[in-house]
Amino acid sequence: MREFKLKTEAGQKVYEIQLNLRSDESKNLSTTYHKEGTIIEELKIVYQTDSKIALSDEYITLLYRAEKGKKEEDYNLYLEKTYIRILTKETYFPNGIFAKCYSTKNPKVIIPKMKKVMLEKIDKEYGFLMSNDIKNKIESL
Repeated sequence: MREFKLKTEAGQKVYEIQLNLRSDESKNLSTTYHKEGTIIEELKIVYQTDSKIALSDEYITLLYRAEKGKKEEDYNLYLEKTYIRILTKETYFPNGIFAKCYSTKNPKVIIPKMKKVMLEKIDKEYGFLMSNDIKNKIESL
C-alpha cells in the first residue's frame, strides 16, 4: 500500500499563493499574467487518485501526490513545495522573480518560507543580482 506525505481528500481547502516581483520594465505591461505582489487564491480539491490531485481553478490544475520515501521530481507540482521562476528574456510576458506554492496551511505561515526559498535561489543561481534592493523588495511582498 502506498503511503503519502500528506493526507488529502476531496473538498479540502488548498491555497494557491503567489509572490510576484516584476522587473521595472515589466511593471506597466497590460498582461495579467504574473500580477505584481502577493496573490492568494482559495481552491478546493475536486478529485484525487492514487497519484494526482485535481484543483478547482479554471485550469483544473493537477498536482502529484508525494509518497513517503520517494524522490519528488522537479518537473512535477506538489503540495507544500515552492516553485521559483526567474524570467529575464520575455518580450510579451513580464520579466521578474515569481514564486508559487500550493498549500493546505495558512498563507501567513507559508509566505515567510516562500520568501526564504526565493532569496536562497537568487543567491545560489544569480548571486551577482543579489543586493539589498532585491532583498527589501522580496521582504515587502
